Amino acid sequence: MAQPQKFLKLGVKIFKVLAWVSLALQVITGLVLVIGGGEPVFIAGIDLPARLVGVLNFVAAALYWFSFTLMASVIQLLLDIRAQLPGGTGGH
Repeated sequence: MAQPQKFLKLGVKIFKVLAWVSLALQVITGLVLVIGGGEPVFIAGIDLPARLVGVLNFVAAALYWFSFTLMASVIQLLLDIRAQLPGGTGGH
């Protein structure tokens, strides 16, 4: 019965790492585009200025970080609830 908990605990760690990696990569990409500018980027049938795409990268960074962190927190909450149930693995 401990295998699902181990897998979910690994999932919590993976989501936390993904949150920070995605935040770092999106912010770096956004800074490069905002500072460097460049050619317009073709998105959804229109050409957007590179600096606007850089700003959108900052928004995406926040959304990705929030989403991955939220998922890790929800899984951790479920594991904590399971540990408190009779027969759980919490040892309380």
